[in-house]
Amino acid sequence: MRKKIAVCANGWNYDTLYDALLGIKEYAAKEDFDIFVFLSYASYSEHSTLNEGELNIYELMNPEDYDGIIVFSTALNSVETAVSLCKTALKKHIPVVSIGMEIDGVNSVCVNNETGMRELVEHLIVQHDVKRIFFIGGTPDHVDSIARLRVTREVCEEHGIAFTDEDCGYGKWTNRYTAELIDKIVDSDRGLPDAIICANDIMAMAACTELEERGVDVPREVIVTGFDNCREGKMFYPALSSVEQNYREIGYRSSEIIFNEIRGTGTDKPVRKMVHSRFACGESCRCRGEIDFEAQRILYCRHSYKRSMDARLLEQNERLMRQWLTEMPSYDILKETLCSHYERNHQFEGEGFFICVNESFFRDVMISEKDLWEKGSSARIETLVALRNGEIVNGLEASPSSIVPGYDKKDGEQHVYFFLPMHYFEYNYGYVVLTDFPYLIMDDMLYPYMEKLQQSIRYMRTNLRLKELYDKDQMTGLFNRFGYEDKALPLYEESLEKKTSVMVMFVDINYMKLINDKYGHLHGDNAIRTVVSAIKANIDEGAIAVRFGGDEFLIIAPACDEAKAAHIKDSLQKYLDDANKEKSAPYDISASIGYVVSNPVSRPEAGLQDYIREADKLMYEIKKEMHMKNDRRKR
Repeated sequence: MRKKIAVCANGWNYDTLYDALLGIKEYAAKEDFDIFVFLSYASYSEHSTLNEGELNIYELMNPEDYDGIIVFSTALNSVETAVSLCKTALKKHIPVVSIGMEIDGVNSVCVNNETGMRELVEHLIVQHDVKRIFFIGGTPDHVDSIARLRVTREVCEEHGIAFTDEDCGYGKWTNRYTAELIDKIVDSDRGLPDAIICANDIMAMAACTELEERGVDVPREVIVTGFDNCREGKMFYPALSSVEQNYREIGYRSSEIIFNEIRGTGTDKPVRKMVHSRFACGESCRCRGEIDFEAQRILYCRHSYKRSMDARLLEQNERLMRQWLTEMPSYDILKETLCSHYERNHQFEGEGFFICVNESFFRDVMISEKDLWEKGSSARIETLVALRNGEIVNGLEASPSSIVPGYDKKDGEQHVYFFLPMHYFEYNYGYVVLTDFPYLIMDDMLYPYMEKLQQSIRYMRTNLRLKELYDKDQMTGLFNRFGYEDKALPLYEESLEKKTSVMVMFVDINYMKLINDKYGHLHGDNAIRTVVSAIKANIDEGAIAVRFGGDEFLIIAPACDEAKAAHIKDSLQKYLDDANKEKSAPYDISASIGYVVSNPVSRPEAGLQDYIREADKLMYEIKKEMHMKNDRRKR
């Protein structure tokens, strides 16, 4: 067994997810299993391309790497994705549980929302003499919206209360659309209803806030209720009357089904379990509520200063990182700077934190995100940051089969890993890993944090792309004079410090003016590209090649002695000779090549320009001699 359980979830409803993970973790701890949580922030109110980039995080999960999979089907904000995940696991014979939605052939643990919803509506009608209700659902096609609306309608009918299609609207599970709907209700000729029942707490809080903006007192003039019984709803004023779904038990039961199947003690047919919800009485229905909400609000206020300071410190860390990223001259320095930053500042990210990117994302900044994504499945994953036990660890690599860099399951140690996507619209280029419920996750900072991190990294890539355009010769891809100053000079200074030799080679194309005048500039360009190909094919990765002039090229090669320099020169000449044998052009392409090798011990005072002048002089002497020989032949 792999001792790993995968969980596919959405981050917007973190309170319920956290409760469920506690239940999953509790059962999985008995079997010493790690939990891998693939987390998206897909939303019905987001643009489809952004949602696609978020939902692609589930593509990172290879079902066969896990002993079981738990899918929060109704919470992914994509029914198609939920069904696909469950069906794929089923096809590969991986134990799978769908939470909240029954899918053919798939185990499921669902909430009996009717129990708590019925209690809530009954409470409003019987205890508060509510005569007219307006229901705000999430979206018309969502299974939870449909069920909660149906129960509201049924209870109204049972008590002889009229409920028509005009008594229902949809807030898309968010603040903005709910506020717009509340404005329509307030401005309606029908007047205010006695109660507004919302299909989740987010919309209920948005409704209360907008009603207050419009001068309507909640709950004195109108009752507002929610669903989910989230933490913010309990701190809200008035504390929301809501429905508790008991997600901790849901998580526990889901794990139980998975492990029964792993042990071979499950049934042949899909298991269907139902967990009952319950009405959680608050203040927004004019009751005092079932707990001391005022004491909770006082406690919340006492901690507000710390939360405010934490948020300010996190913003300071992010601002500092953004500033560094936008000024990085190269990928290697970026990586070094990021690692240094996170080793000093990880109080929010936790002790285990990883940033993994497509190898080409920074190595080839000119490639588009679309092209990166299209060949992403075959790309190597590069670890940009690897923080383990609070320390940066180098050499930890991720792979499709080991997506946590350096992952090693240790007996008796249980961990929870969270995976979040990094993407530009629908095109993914990497992911982030957090370990064991860090502060970022626990205090609702994760989504804005991920947004800013992705923005910073894209700024960095854009700057590297601009620098590439600024430093590179567009025709040849070699460095230009600006690139020479940025790359060659620091390389030479480093060699002086290390007391290692550097080869400085000058390459000049022979008879370039004749080729241009006789055959045209297209052929002149062909000669240049041929020589550039020879240079690229015969220098090491650490060497710097510069287009120094129209047909002049400079090569700076570190750690290069006389023998290696001579070999490079001979290889260049042979490459051109071989190209001429193919006779693809009506002329031969050749180059005069002069080089010198620096001596940092005997000539520490010599600068790079000194060696360039010497190499240029040697090249000129070679060219002059060649021209003289050719002139004698013509006579």
